[in-house]
Amino acid sequence: MNYICTWLCIDAHGEESNYPQTGISSSSQKHQLIYWKCLITFYLTSKRLNKTEKHLLFTNTSQFPIIDKIDTLKLLEQLEVDIILTDFKYKTPTGYHGRWRNQFYEFSIFEYISKNFDQPMDLFLLLDSDCIFLKPTNDLFKQAIQDNGFMSYDMFYDENKDVNGLNRLGMKDVYESLLGYKIDVTPKYFGGEFFLSNQKNIKKIFSDFDELWPKLLLKNEQNIKKFNEEAHVLSFIFYKNAFVEGVANKFIRRIWTNPVFYRDVLPTDINLMIWHLPAEKTLGLSLLYKKLLSQYLTPSQKWNNANYIDFIKKTFGIPSLSLKNRCFYYFNTYINALKKRFY
Repeated sequence: MNYICTWLCIDAHGEESNYPQTGISSSSQKHQLIYWKCLITFYLTSKRLNKTEKHLLFTNTSQFPIIDKIDTLKLLEQLEVDIILTDFKYKTPTGYHGRWRNQFYEFSIFEYISKNFDQPMDLFLLLDSDCIFLKPTNDLFKQAIQDNGFMSYDMFYDENKDVNGLNRLGMKDVYESLLGYKIDVTPKYFGGEFFLSNQKNIKKIFSDFDELWPKLLLKNEQNIKKFNEEAHVLSFIFYKNAFVEGVANKFIRRIWTNPVFYRDVLPTDINLMIWHLPAEKTLGLSLLYKKLLSQYLTPSQKWNNANYIDFIKKTFGIPSLSLKNRCFYYFNTYINALKKRFY
């Protein structure tokens, strides 16, 4: 069985972290509704293309909101998304790192898969909820089978680029302190928005994390260099187990689309299977949410894949940015910035 998954971890009051794309308190309803819309959009894009794969949602909340009179729980059930309630067990202490605290929720997911799924060759594609699908995932899963049930997304970062408080040279220092010996390469940094592995490998990954977790907490107590987020940790575990083959870059890319801040769209992006759009949570993904939901709730409307692709290309200005798109970004970005002052 092939599984397509995303997750939503709700931060409780007093356990907030910094999420720059929203700029508001992560325990607030406004922040959480942004992510609810993203994950619904995620499943709407996947379900129209992936007919045989099973869809899972991992979450630590049993409270499903009503959004614009739409019951999200009923909607997810209609979309045949299986909801798996999983506690957030591996919370970093206050002050561990300022951003993305709930990213460590992924390890609660891996623990659940390790203990509750028993088919070693079952494949799990776990993506951030601000990803959308442009093509069916058949080729992706076939490639993963050929590559020993594992694929990774290499960010190809410069060794001096700071990523959440640690560059690749800093990662090397932490690797050596944990392994107890020197390594002769600068380790790669693999993006955490993409994870694809079979259940057998996930069991090994979680086992290694279970051993690593108290060591990270001790490094934090001692105020020495450590892994600050889940991608640091996963990159280390991948290295330790030689899980470095099957790079997924031909299928997915993290695309920055907003010309107000940073835009790195490439002409070849239209050939990808999956777009990760972190700057679009409150902009293009919100538009796509409304369009797809309207189409889904009105099945008599016909919307073929050509129309679908054409719409998302125009919505996100990929591969080219029209004057209308440019005005949309500048206007809404500044409006959102003004709104953030009140939260």
